[in-house]
Amino acid sequence: MSLKTKRFIAKTEEWIAAHVQKYIINQSKHEITLSVDWDSFGEIDSDENLLKRGVNFKLLEHNIRTLCRDELGKEAFKESVEKVLLRHTDSEEEDDFTYALEGGELIYTTNQKKGKYGDLKGMVAKLENIF
Repeated sequence: MSLKTKRFIAKTEEWIAAHVQKYIINQSKHEITLSVDWDSFGEIDSDENLLKRGVNFKLLEHNIRTLCRDELGKEAFKESVEKVLLRHTDSEEEDDFTYALEGGELIYTTNQKKGKYGDLKGMVAKLENIF
């Protein structure tokens, strides 16, 4: 792994801790951790687009804000989620952009390299349907 990629990962993890994780905690009123499954990205040293654009959390933030818009959503999130994990898929198929809940871990899967995150309303429905 190149120094450039190591810096990219470190910067992304700092951004998660300083902004994204705090945003999700603020919306859900529930302490969670958020991490990235870097192994799911495969080789990123030569992916200049990803290294320049960065990892996108906007859809995740929007969907959690929508889920937690009322006390019922906040309670469902709090009862079920201890950790959020962002996972990459190389697929460009809408059906492969998902949310899954496994043992207290909310797994958000999108194609970060191609900038494909799924349909806004469809992803909200996928998230709400697991609770």
